[in-house]
Amino acid sequence: MGRGAERWRRTARNQSFCGCQRGRLCVPRSAPLPPLRRLAPPPACLHALPPSRMALLRCAGVLLLLVVLSPLYSDGEVAEVCSEQELTISCANEAHNGGSGVGSTASTTTTTSSSRGDQIVLGEAWLYGSTSIIRDIDPYLGNKTLPECHVPEFNLQYKAGSILQYINKECGGQVSCKFSLQTHVPLDHQFSQVWRGGALWVRYNCVSQSSFHRVCGTEVKGQEGWLKSVGYPQYYLGNPSVCTLTVTADQGQRLQLTISDLSIREIMQPTETRCKDSVEVSEGSKVMLERCGDTNRPLTITSVGPSLNVTLSASSHVFPKRGYVAYYKALGCPTPDIPQDGYLAFRNGTHAEFWCCVRHAFPDTLTRKRVLECGRLNTWNEELPDCVDLDELLNAGNITMEKYLGLINGTSGVAMAEKLRQAHIVYDLVVPTIIMSVLVLGNVAVVFLIIYCRRGVIEEGVRCEELESIKANPEPTDTIDNEPCNV
Repeated sequence: MGRGAERWRRTARNQSFCGCQRGRLCVPRSAPLPPLRRLAPPPACLHALPPSRMALLRCAGVLLLLVVLSPLYSDGEVAEVCSEQELTISCANEAHNGGSGVGSTASTTTTTSSSRGDQIVLGEAWLYGSTSIIRDIDPYLGNKTLPECHVPEFNLQYKAGSILQYINKECGGQVSCKFSLQTHVPLDHQFSQVWRGGALWVRYNCVSQSSFHRVCGTEVKGQEGWLKSVGYPQYYLGNPSVCTLTVTADQGQRLQLTISDLSIREIMQPTETRCKDSVEVSEGSKVMLERCGDTNRPLTITSVGPSLNVTLSASSHVFPKRGYVAYYKALGCPTPDIPQDGYLAFRNGTHAEFWCCVRHAFPDTLTRKRVLECGRLNTWNEELPDCVDLDELLNAGNITMEKYLGLINGTSGVAMAEKLRQAHIVYDLVVPTIIMSVLVLGNVAVVFLIIYCRRGVIEEGVRCEELESIKANPEPTDTIDNEPCNV
């Protein structure tokens, strides 16, 4: 056992790879490892490991965790090139067979193409420094060919700066484009120090023209899709002056809207206190975003409910800026299809309650009620079958008469329980309200009666005092009543 481990260590030292034999996880020893900063130390497989299955599993788990935690790990095509080279992106259909472009003496062009659409929509564009990339040079050709740069997935979070604003200006809405840092980014850009020896990393999508929603006043329904302003990317229109698109998902879902390109007239005069043209995202009467000018990073808004309004307000008929492009996606499970002979009774973000009609039941459980739960992957925990007629089940011999009568009584019992619930509402709410009203009115009547009687007693007392005064000082013409006055 000890000799095998020692022999494996000697073999690993003599080779340029760690653990490459028999399908083990392989990491080049010659590749420079950038510092992981606040993350965990480098995986154990970056050094010579004994051939232990547990150690390899631990190493693979750490690498997978780094990939999952990366904030840029998402869908879309990825293009990356060394910072001193030219990047070419193409969504043209005829470019399907293309791969990497042929390099020239001046520069190397990297071409990335896709057949999923014909218009480029940039999602992210980041610069990375030399410590976060892997620069590969062909050892046989040496300086005769330019290097290829690659950003490892566990280093995607170590970005040096965004250049989305500049690459959107050249490539947004185009079928194909070429982009160079030296040509299209100002020399005084604050991230120009990382150009030399660094890399450019771009994520984009190819979207067909028919996939965009852009007509003013449109209500867009669906789980995901694209929005853009009319005229993008050449201009945006101000006729009408307010153009609103309403995005709606299913009840119980939320919406996540990401504006990947925004280029609107900014505040141009010192006397202007607010944007004349703007893009506003609102949910009902609540304004969640209002911006003008250009953005250098994607703007993401998440709704509370299932609806969002995207409004472009413009002060001129035509303005020579691109406008906006946005992508929306519903969060949460979509509402399942309503089962035949059934209905949806309740739905929120986590649960959906379905019922079968009277004398019908779900065939697998033979019950009228079914509650579905929405999982973390935005999928329901089970599929919902159609409801079946209990009479058909009885005639087909799938249930016995005893079971049939029990189910019918159960469904009747459910209906009766609903009636009893409504009756309880009458007894528990209406009757106590009437009793309280009668008691209040009775108390008011008693108070008025007491006040009336008290006033009569006071008047009688005043009369008696006057009578006693007359008796004490009678006039000759007075007739004295000797009966005592009782109050």
